Amino acid sequence: MVDVSSSELTAGQLLGAPEMAELGGINASTLRAYSRGDNEVPLPQATVGGRDQWARAVAEDWVEARRRSFEGIGAAMAAEDRDSLSPGAAEGRDRFATDFQRTLFDRPDVRKRWVLRQRNRESVAEVAGELAWTVAASLDRIIPTEHLGRVVRAAVMHDWQESLDIYAGAKGTHGEGAKQWHRHLNLTVPVAKMLDWYIRHFPANAYSSIGDIQREAHERWGMAKTDALRALRSALSLDGELTEQQRETYFALLEPHEDTD
Repeated sequence: MVDVSSSELTAGQLLGAPEMAELGGINASTLRAYSRGDNEVPLPQATVGGRDQWARAVAEDWVEARRRSFEGIGAAMAAEDRDSLSPGAAEGRDRFATDFQRTLFDRPDVRKRWVLRQRNRESVAEVAGELAWTVAASLDRIIPTEHLGRVVRAAVMHDWQESLDIYAGAKGTHGEGAKQWHRHLNLTVPVAKMLDWYIRHFPANAYSSIGDIQREAHERWGMAKTDALRALRSALSLDGELTEQQRETYFALLEPHEDTD
């Protein structure tokens, strides 16, 4: 709170709505709308002639908070783009704009469909399908799958370690009893959903990552590969979007021919 005798409340240090809005990079009407809504606009420190006034220090703190907010960070990262997109989204837009241009114009068999008499629902649906295929087939150009796989593996191992630590602490399990810890492995919902997403979108990459998870679990805890798979499959059956048949097919491919652990 700013005391009435504070220097911050002198006329030269008070800002009206227009100045406050300009400092925040918005217009006065937006500021007034923010004040009536749920946005974190600070209460005015004074009212002069029926108009709200803010101390400059308070206004500057508000501007800094806006700059560091979810919206503020997004705006800062998109400031240099013509469509106000994040750098990654802008790269994707430019990449697919080039691909779509090639499909729509550089291919004579597609370009001729823009002749009015050939521009019907079926023709447009066919072109739309080809463009959609371009995006679907190019996901590995959008998602850094190698790095994503390592992040998923680290997240799974972290969740499992926490599960084992909790179980060991609760049961006082040590030594030989540790071999039974795999029965109590759990994944948090976000990690299970991320692994499920990874499998659905990049099954071959996920296959490799799951192999790494199996090897690391064996090195850390002496866990059999089949036990690691059982824990993963159980988590995905609870929180994933793979159908039962898809899980059956996928995990059958992951089952080792001969478990030598």
